[in-house]
Amino acid sequence: MLIGTWEGTDFDFEQSEGPDLSAMIDGGKELHINGQLILEETGTYIITAAGGMMNGKGTWEIKDDMLIMLDENDNEVINTIEDLSDDELVTSNEVAMESPLGNIAGKITLKYKKL
Repeated sequence: MLIGTWEGTDFDFEQSEGPDLSAMIDGGKELHINGQLILEETGTYIITAAGGMMNGKGTWEIKDDMLIMLDENDNEVINTIEDLSDDELVTSNEVAMESPLGNIAGKITLKYKKL
């Protein structure tokens, strides 16, 4: 049911730590909305931004309710599958990063519709 092309429909960042970086969050939203997550039967994935610009690729697997993605630079992202139906996918993941203004942390929730 996960295999196929999913289009980004909503992006939410619930910040739990750090300075206000709305511009960075808006940038993430722009990349996700109308972008695509293509999960191939071979266990590979491609992420494109709206307009088709490449935004990442690598391998994926499912463990329990987790969608685990490993990109070409060996960066692992573990997404919790919050909801999955024939035509909708909702994932979330905890993020944390350092910035010149301090540490930033929170939860990203991504919504997709199946194409």
